[in-house]
Amino acid sequence: MRHILAAVILVWMFLGASLPALAQTPPQPTPSASPPASPRLKVGTMQIPPFSYKDAQGEWVGISIDLWRDVAEEMGYEYALEEFDENALVQAVEQGRIDVVVTALPITPDLERRLDFTLPYYHTGLGIAVPNRPVGNIFLHVVEELLSTQFLIYVGLMGFLLMVSGLVVWWIERRINPDQFGRGPKGIVDGMWWSAVTMTTVGYGDAAPKSVAGRLLGMAWMFASVVLVSVFTASVTTTLTVGRIEGKVNGPADLPTAVVGCVSQGMAEDYLRRIHVKPQQYPDISTAMAALAAGDLDAVVESRPFLLHTVREGFSKKTAVLDVQFDPMLYGFAFPLGSPLRKQANVILVRLRLDRDYWKSLTGPYLGE
Repeated sequence: MRHILAAVILVWMFLGASLPALAQTPPQPTPSASPPASPRLKVGTMQIPPFSYKDAQGEWVGISIDLWRDVAEEMGYEYALEEFDENALVQAVEQGRIDVVVTALPITPDLERRLDFTLPYYHTGLGIAVPNRPVGNIFLHVVEELLSTQFLIYVGLMGFLLMVSGLVVWWIERRINPDQFGRGPKGIVDGMWWSAVTMTTVGYGDAAPKSVAGRLLGMAWMFASVVLVSVFTASVTTTLTVGRIEGKVNGPADLPTAVVGCVSQGMAEDYLRRIHVKPQQYPDISTAMAALAAGDLDAVVESRPFLLHTVREGFSKKTAVLDVQFDPMLYGFAFPLGSPLRKQANVILVRLRLDRDYWKSLTGPYLGE
């Protein structure tokens, strides 16, 4: 028994001396972990110049691409671009296979139900491209306008009124004043001569009515002629001047009477059919603009920034984009429903969009505005 008790005491003394030394042993260092990498987003896009397209070096550029680059940098995200067609792009973001759509994706009621859009970063609408009107030969231009349907209608109307006035004054004066308004065809010609010189305020005085009714008619014809000649002169001047400065299409109201082209199944086709215009359809905007430059079309209707970019890139000598915009459209970045990224992007987008200098530097190289 004494031997067992002595053994217990010895074990207790050994453990008591060892525990403080163990307690004072410093912990072994663990390998330090590297800081977490920045999140990498999957970004979907497609070829829609000037918003998103590949340049000659194969790099993605455009208004949407450049804007997203600045937004992602401020958000602290890295990203990789993946190319889709429009239907596959919408499906990919809707199913969450990509994190965001960066291109000219219009904000429509149908897509708004399926996706979460940012605030619109680009407000636009349809535009009209027309041929440049060369200065050309002034004489040929005047001859062309003088033979136009509108001018011939003016001339015909004035001739009809002159003939009616001449016949009436001849009928009144033929018996009272046979020396100046004789009988038969000669008298009718004399009446028209009097009507013409009175209308043009020449008034040679070789023929003048003598009866009271004839003179009253003469007075009425003089006052009417002042108005008619003024309107006629103003109309002819407007036709010659405006017809020289402007083309056949100067706004949406002129489209129903013009030969109009658009991209097949594009944004402009529905609008043109709504206003009862049957457009000539082309596979892409460049083909449509080539037809316009060749003189096959009076106008091309498409999204205005698309027209501005296409004209700037290769058709500026023969075509121009009118300073009109209609049928409004809104473009925004699109996220899957419930994405937390949208709020972060909105804060940055609003600030960048309100910065005029930034926006001018962003769009200027692509649109020239």
